[in-house]
Amino acid sequence: MNRSILIVTPFFPPQNHAAVFRAYKLAKYLPQFGWKPVVLTVDTHYEYTEDDSLLAALPGDVEIVRTRYVEPTLRGLRMALGGRDRTFKGLKTAGTNHCNGHANRVEISFAKKAYQSLLTSFHIPDSYWTWAHTASKVGKQLIKEKGIDFVLTSASPYSSLLVGQALQNAGAKWIADFRDPLAYAQKVSSQSPAVYDRQRDIVHSALKNADAVTVLASSYRSIFFDMFGKAGVDPIFIPTGMDAEVLNTSGETGIPPYPYLLFAGEYLPDFDTSFFEAFARALENPEVRATQIKLLVVGTLELNRTRMMPHIEKFALKNHVEFVDQRPQREIYTLLKRALAGILIPGPQGYWWTSFAKMTDYIGMRRPVVAVVPDPSEARTALTRAGLGTFLDGPLSRRSKTLTDFLLGKQRVMFPDEAECSRYTAYQQVQSFVEVFESLSAH
Repeated sequence: MNRSILIVTPFFPPQNHAAVFRAYKLAKYLPQFGWKPVVLTVDTHYEYTEDDSLLAALPGDVEIVRTRYVEPTLRGLRMALGGRDRTFKGLKTAGTNHCNGHANRVEISFAKKAYQSLLTSFHIPDSYWTWAHTASKVGKQLIKEKGIDFVLTSASPYSSLLVGQALQNAGAKWIADFRDPLAYAQKVSSQSPAVYDRQRDIVHSALKNADAVTVLASSYRSIFFDMFGKAGVDPIFIPTGMDAEVLNTSGETGIPPYPYLLFAGEYLPDFDTSFFEAFARALENPEVRATQIKLLVVGTLELNRTRMMPHIEKFALKNHVEFVDQRPQREIYTLLKRALAGILIPGPQGYWWTSFAKMTDYIGMRRPVVAVVPDPSEARTALTRAGLGTFLDGPLSRRSKTLTDFLLGKQRVMFPDEAECSRYTAYQQVQSFVEVFESLSAH
């Protein structure tokens, strides 16, 4: 059996954001199990910060093939025709203040709204459709030249699923891995009815036709069943895992001199204010203020500061919040080791279905987590099973008391469930995928 596998994803290092790490860890550790990963990805990153150390950490036998991607926007066309670098990295390097397409803007012109509406209708099934064509062509060549028997697609975007279908038709066995419940949540679906119908058809086809389906969160299995019934093979839940190798090599530099709660990642515009309210109320307690506790926010500075500052100012938290720009994974692990807790704060109504990217690191590292999440939710279930969650629920008085007791060490001591936490390591993640590959080989 040829133990090579083609991993298809537009999100791969040097990009440094949450969507990267599931496929990245798979590529990084598959060689330890006797598999050779070949990564098929884009040649241009338009929206994200970069971290070259991620590439440097990959084994030498990981092959990366970068295919042409012209973003189907005015920016992409200008750059393709020789215009200046308008990527996130390029503008940041040039000192231009730039927030990506998910950032809040106070005012958007009519022309801008019309342009964005046009793009929404034009991008079928998403903005990576131009890359899907080149990726399918190059992927077929790689399958033929290298005798590759297995293809794993990481979705979102929907376009990855189109590439997977094309490469399955070329003779490879296809594993469709879902990082998101595509065609279910508004966050990952087009608002254009015609485009959404196409997205839904693509997901349904993948669930029916893929040789195996894997999902990042256990909730996706129920979601897809509700949407499509028994569409094909049963989805297999494989959590994304914390990279213990990075943890073991992280140093102790850069630790703040004050106690802190750690928020790592991107603060989304639709997160609510429940945590900030509770934090402000807890700080009214003299004992809490005496601890000099702060909220440390690590992530893309332009985004997090723009989105959080209205809440910080509203609740008079300016002296109790520190912002740090995006950091390499190793440095984030170092900060998490010394934090009182990691925090998850989407709100009691937000994203019940998801396993937050940083939550997997929190669980894998056996760190306490203070969370404002729905009840029930995927995050609450995972944190409860791991024995790590402190949940800020109910009215403000109850939330603030729970947080106050946690910050003062008055809560019942929790002991992590070792077996459950071990599921959230990169080694276990990759081992679970290998079991899927080998099961397909046997059939």
